[in-house]
Amino acid sequence: MQQSFSRRSALRHLIAAAALTLAPALAQAGERPSLDVPYIKTPDAVVQRMLELGRVGAADYLIDLGSGDGRIPIAAARQLGTPGLGVDLDPDRTAEAKAAAQAAGVAERLEFRTENLFDTDLSRATVITMYLFPEINLRLRPHLLRLKPGTRIVSHAFHMDEWTPERHEVVEGRDIFLWTVPARLQGLWRVTPAGHPGFTLRVWQQFNRVQATAITMDEHSIPAISMTVSGSDVSFTLNTTKGVKTFAGVVEDDRIAGSGGTWSAQRM
Repeated sequence: MQQSFSRRSALRHLIAAAALTLAPALAQAGERPSLDVPYIKTPDAVVQRMLELGRVGAADYLIDLGSGDGRIPIAAARQLGTPGLGVDLDPDRTAEAKAAAQAAGVAERLEFRTENLFDTDLSRATVITMYLFPEINLRLRPHLLRLKPGTRIVSHAFHMDEWTPERHEVVEGRDIFLWTVPARLQGLWRVTPAGHPGFTLRVWQQFNRVQATAITMDEHSIPAISMTVSGSDVSFTLNTTKGVKTFAGVVEDDRIAGSGGTWSAQRM
């Protein structure tokens, strides 16, 4: 099984390399646009699990990158009432997706466009689905990390290297990965606990991995224990001279609102 998967993966990379190599010649000849990723249909069982992992609902806006025949946005719209957008470089696939959405009775909820996914405005998305090559995922990663915290990213087949997925499942021999865009916490925060002296929190962040050190007013340094970030939710624990204290809250731009109003923080 592993050997078979390796051969399929190698074949996909060879096809992608060939497409990128031929791109200039095709463009000069006025032929079809070169495709970053060859079209390979996603099995229905994988589509279904991607929607489930992404916790897709009617209140979401789904953007599918490399949407092919539109099966993921169409399934979300038909089953869950989710509006969305599908983007593909191939005009034939775009036409096919529009026709399929019309046939499924969900055309009014969906838009399909022929365009480069790197030119697509992703800011409206609450869920992004994609089936792209690893090198495309990595080029896309900085754009995804700039999205609103809490946006879910679901990828079929390939991950994003150092950005560790929070879920990884295998459906019919195919990998599915889930990430949640984390709040941006890197830097210094002035923390004000209710009824207690304040302190400075220095945070280091790499994607969804965070570490911090608290610096008290008397310059005592306390490493944070078990600091986590998931979307806009953040929590950390400090072992102070007055006992173990846990801080949980929600990041709102340059401010953190502590749970129950017990503390707050402002970016410095």
